[in-house]
Amino acid sequence: MELLDLTLRILTGLLLGAAVGFERQLRSRTAGVRTNALVSLGAALFVIMGAFSFTGAEADPTRVAAQIVSG
Repeated sequence: MELLDLTLRILTGLLLGAAVGFERQLRSRTAGVRTNALVSLGAALFVIMGAFSFTGAEADPTRVAAQIVSG
């Protein structure tokens, strides 16, 4: 079940990024479908890895997401 959950999260990130890229491509803006899909896929993977990498009492998986936003 965990593998299915991870796969759905990764695919959701990829598809939503592609949707944003498709909208930008329709409006003739820079960074189209591929770029936005890859960036959102990378961000989704970083957040997923951050959520599963930190364990313990002082672990805070939201720190990874915060660094992605500030980066």
